[in-house]
Amino acid sequence: MSAWKGRQGLAALGVLLSMVVGRAVLLGGSWFNQDDFYLSGRAYDADLTLGFLVRDTAGHVNPLQQLTYWLVAHGAPYSWATVAVFVLALQTAAAVVLWLLLTRLLGERWSRVVLLAVFAWAPLTLATTLWWSAAMGLWPHVLCSLLAAYLLVRWRQGDARPVWAVVAIVATTAVGLLWHERAVLIPPVLYGVAVALADEATGWRRLWAALKRFRWLWLAEVLLLVGFLVGHGLLTDVEGGESTWKQRLEVSGSFLGRNVVPGIVGGPWAGELEGGAVRPALWVVIASAILALVGVWLLLRRGGPARRWGLALLVGYVAADLLLLLSGRAGFGSIIGLDPRYSSDTIHAAVLCVALCLRGSPPWLGLRFLSGASARVRSLALAGLVGAYGVASVAGTALLVPQFQNTEDKAFVATLRADFAADPTVVLFDRLAPADVVLPLVGSDSQLSRILAPLPEHLRFDEPSARLRQVADDGTLLPMELAGAIPAEPGPDDECGYPVRTLTREAPFVVPLDGRVVVRVSYFSAQESTVVVGAGDWHTEFLATRGPNEMWLVLPELPGTVEGLRLRGDGRSTVCVTDIEAGLPEQP
Repeated sequence: MSAWKGRQGLAALGVLLSMVVGRAVLLGGSWFNQDDFYLSGRAYDADLTLGFLVRDTAGHVNPLQQLTYWLVAHGAPYSWATVAVFVLALQTAAAVVLWLLLTRLLGERWSRVVLLAVFAWAPLTLATTLWWSAAMGLWPHVLCSLLAAYLLVRWRQGDARPVWAVVAIVATTAVGLLWHERAVLIPPVLYGVAVALADEATGWRRLWAALKRFRWLWLAEVLLLVGFLVGHGLLTDVEGGESTWKQRLEVSGSFLGRNVVPGIVGGPWAGELEGGAVRPALWVVIASAILALVGVWLLLRRGGPARRWGLALLVGYVAADLLLLLSGRAGFGSIIGLDPRYSSDTIHAAVLCVALCLRGSPPWLGLRFLSGASARVRSLALAGLVGAYGVASVAGTALLVPQFQNTEDKAFVATLRADFAADPTVVLFDRLAPADVVLPLVGSDSQLSRILAPLPEHLRFDEPSARLRQVADDGTLLPMELAGAIPAEPGPDDECGYPVRTLTREAPFVVPLDGRVVVRVSYFSAQESTVVVGAGDWHTEFLATRGPNEMWLVLPELPGTVEGLRLRGDGRSTVCVTDIEAGLPEQP
């Protein structure tokens, strides 16, 4: 049986095409955000070594993600088109594999088209599609999970040799684990599918039948998981945050009732957004819960022989997702349970599990008003069902997209690059990126010099310059101004200030300096001459040009306080340093 022939095949192609076009448009309007910046900066600054690939990143060890960051940072730095095509290709591949899997499970039933539409259009996956680092944690895992399930079903139906099937499934699981730790859920999903397909047994005997039939697969999967978990434990020492039982209950309620359930049925259709959290309206929570309960009731009453096992697998998968969330982030409170990044993978599990429940069920679930109706009525009912989910998805998408397209980050970098292009001679004062771009939680990795290093402009930071600029929170480059400047003592020469020649001169400040500050040196010279400026173990130099000028220096944080500066020239000309003052930059 071909998955692509007939009206159902055309309908599937239509669903896939609508998904590709819709997501391509939305991806085209999005950009990099938060983790994307600092992970790209780290990758650009690193050599492609095993140590880099398996480095601990906030408790995650994801070699294939690290490799992707490195390739993009060095080959197509901050090319959103490259990233968008990559993400869209992963989602499309996952949808194609799902269609093949649904065809294996349901045959030529129109329900497989409905389930494909649910997966393809669900707003639940928007946040993890439009944000690159989040997409790296979702789509490779979903693709590997669906591919492993497809390979298992194909084997179960007698279309694959056992040895090659085991090798292929284990390899797929290994790839998933190298992308993201969430792939530890793939083996339990496979076992749940095997139990649902164990038609030779009934009741609890299905558990043993599935275990016995694929025993070599389970042995290989267990060995793979044990090896992965041991290696992961050796490579990272990050532990889950502490939380109270009250916080865990709040997170669980938010995750299940206001995140997963509305998300699976195409919501949320109305609500408020706070950062990455989505607070659905009360009526949305109630309506989605009713729809979910009606769906569960229909499946239990009219589903196929494995309906209870299919629903049990879905419950187990959602519970495992919740457990992963509680183990690391429950301390954030209920708001973390509203973040769709942590629930977006449940959509593929829901579609797969419903397919297992429908397998072997009577047409149209045995509902008399549809089973006995004409073909025209059934077609209208099917179109109405798909259309209703489409409308719900459009409403959910319209609510979520403005929050998740990261347009502020794009505007920040675009403004900075445009201002720099207007005057490429400027040097930038290094600072932490605005919190809307990269949160300061990652420390020095959120410095502008780190996250903007991959840009092709090769921006310069903190170098001596007569054209030092500050970066405003909107990306605008502003002239440097000092707030509360501390001057140096007046020089010994009334006309020249501090005459700088080949001998070192000391220019003490009226008050010792502490910490990282900006220094403005005013001078005049008859001809060009190099001036070396030092303090403690730090020193730098600049070219003093003819006439009266000024030079901006960034004095780094040094041990202890800085009493003054050392000045020394190269002897080509006397450089008269008439004024020195230091301070913090005026807030832009």
